[in-house]
Formats: sequence, structure tokens, C-alpha cells
Amino acid sequence: MPSDRRRWTNVTVVTPSAQLASDLLIEGDRIAGIVPSDTSTGEDWLVIDGRGAILYPGMIDLLQHGYGQHLYNDTEPGAVASNSKLLLQSGVTGFLPSISCLPPRQMEPTLTRLAAQTSEARGARALGLHSEGPVFGSPGAHNPQNIQLPSAELAERMLAAADGRLKAVTLAPEQPGAEAFIKVFKQAGVSIHLGHSRARAEDIPRYVGWGIDAVTHMYNVMPTESPGTMGVHIVSLTDALIAEPTLALGLICDGIHVDPQLVRLLAQLPQDRVFLETDAMKYAGTPGATFEFYPGFVVTSAPGQAVREQKTGGLCGSSLTPDEAMRNYRRFSGKDLAQVANATSLVPARVLGMERDIGSLAPGKLADFTVLDPSTLAVTRTFVGGVELWGTGA
Repeated sequence: MPSDRRRWTNVTVVTPSAQLASDLLIEGDRIAGIVPSDTSTGEDWLVIDGRGAILYPGMIDLLQHGYGQHLYNDTEPGAVASNSKLLLQSGVTGFLPSISCLPPRQMEPTLTRLAAQTSEARGARALGLHSEGPVFGSPGAHNPQNIQLPSAELAERMLAAADGRLKAVTLAPEQPGAEAFIKVFKQAGVSIHLGHSRARAEDIPRYVGWGIDAVTHMYNVMPTESPGTMGVHIVSLTDALIAEPTLALGLICDGIHVDPQLVRLLAQLPQDRVFLETDAMKYAGTPGATFEFYPGFVVTSAPGQAVREQKTGGLCGSSLTPDEAMRNYRRFSGKDLAQVANATSLVPARVLGMERDIGSLAPGKLADFTVLDPSTLAVTRTFVGGVELWGTGA
């Protein structure tokens, strides 16, 4: 019978503040300690030689419309369960299956079916659902015919349909009725993300006061302001979002959605400000293919090329895997792995209010982590609750 106490030695442990040449102690499904390698433990501890590997906190993706063979809008049977296992290969231990702007009659049944699927996840944890829309100011690649006006009644219907599993909603707060819409969600503990918005910069502090705590895909589908004839920089929506110290800024870090120089700029903010999200679509993590995102809107997914609308070449989500995003962020930002881990793991956990249990390697937290090759940072093994679910021993 395997030991309930495991000690990882000869490893580097990535914490929110440092990369430690220490041993990781796991008891049951939680982390028991991070200790110097010369610390003695009892004979009932199983010693695991990490052979110089890096132990990195499991990555958490808060915006993911699809992955592998599945688009979550379609709610194909077993979609969440299948992707929860596939995502382990990318070091993911938690994710939010996400829906887009759906036809009003389809949205609530889709939320209900998808919420039921989250309980079927046996790989990465399906932490809940993210509804990107339907309250938008700019549709982007979403179907503009499906945009709705916000109301308290709409929020209550969405919550009921998701059966307590709705964890994040992206919306445009400038729409009339948004304050009441947000209030209902905040009372239910839902994280509110600004996105697909035409909000004026001067109104952002007021919207933050209503309860907005995060931003969906920073810089994407966000207007800039012309300097006019004076040549003076006019504060834009993105400037105003950066200026709000409590907002966590979501970033699609594929080098396509956001220029690497802007990634480097965001990385200068305090490390609790930026989190990585893939906005991945169907066929992410595969060689790619063409599919219909909504009727008449055909897109192509290709690794390293994002997902693009077939006619215009416009962006429609990414083909990004979370481990690719992690490596890109490290390369673009020049930050060390401890700082990168805040963006991939701890900040997303905080956005969901789940940082007491997940998001970093610390005593008392769930033993959700991935093993990285020290030379390439490639994922070699992934553990959820201390159990290896993908890799050499799975």
C-alpha cells in the first residue's frame, strides 16, 4: 500500500516569492511543508527523488471556450471530463469551461448542461463556469445578434441555470442596468470581469466601486483614444484599467493577441495584478482544424497562429496551451519563475476567492502541482491532490 506521506527531494520548489532548493512534504492530498533538505522525517515517509526537476504550482485557466476536440458551447457529452484529462498534459490543475454570447433561448440550457458536466471532471479540477457575455458593448468575434441588456432578473436566471457553478462573468459595465446586474452576481460570490467594453476611462473607478474585480483579455476588443490635433495623450480604457490597483488583468500571452512589449509593460505592475488566461478554442492543444464557431462564422485553429475567422483573418480566441503561455510570459517579461507562477496560478486562484486551497505551493494547500523539466520548462508530470494523474507514473 503506497505511503500517505511523500517527500520530494532533489527538486526546486517554486513558491510565490522564491525558487527554493528545498524538499516538498505531502501528507494525504495536502502540502505538509517545504523544508531544508537536511530536515529529518520519520521512516514512514516515502522519499521521491526529483532528479533536479522543478515543482511548479498547477496552472489555472479562467477563460477557456474549448480545448482538444470540444467547444463548450456545444455541451457534447463528456466534453468537460475529456478536457479535464487532456489539460493535465499542459500542467493545468484547475479551469473554468466558458461559454460565449449564445442565443437567449440557448444560454440558460447550455449553462445547466455545462454545470452538470463539471462534476464529471476527473483530471484537472473544473472549478466552475465562466460566461463571457451576453452583456457586451463590442461583440468582437462573438455573434452580435446574441448581445443582451443587463438586468437583475437576467443575472438571477443565469445563476439559477448554472446551479451554483457560475464563478465568473465578463460584461460591459457601461450598458444601462449593469449596476443591478453586477450586484446580484456579487452577492452570489461571482467574479465580475470587464470585457468587450466601450467604457469611458473616467467611469472606470465608479464601475470598480460596483464590484468589478478583473479584466478579460486585456488590450483585446478595447478602444484607444485619438490624441486629436493637440498631440496630447488621451487616457484610454486600458490606461484607466492599469491605474486601478485592485483590478487583476487577464492576458492572452501568445505574442499575437498582445504585443510582447505590452506584456513586458504589464509585468512591471505588482505581481498580484496580472494573470494568464488562454481564451482557448476548440482544437487548442492539437494540430488544429477548421470549425464553425456560430452559424456562418467559420474559423481556423492553428498552433502558434491563434484562431482566425476564415474570411477576414480576424482573431477569434487562441490556440494557446497554458504551459505555452507560461513559457511565453517568462520569455517576454524577463521575470523569474516565482513571479511567473503568480500569473499562472496564484492570481487566478485569488480572482475566484479560492487561494486558501489552491494557486501556490504552501503548507496546508491542496497538493496540485506540475513537474517541469529544468532545461526546457516542459511539463513532464501533473499531480492533483497529491495523486499523479498524468506523466510517468499515471
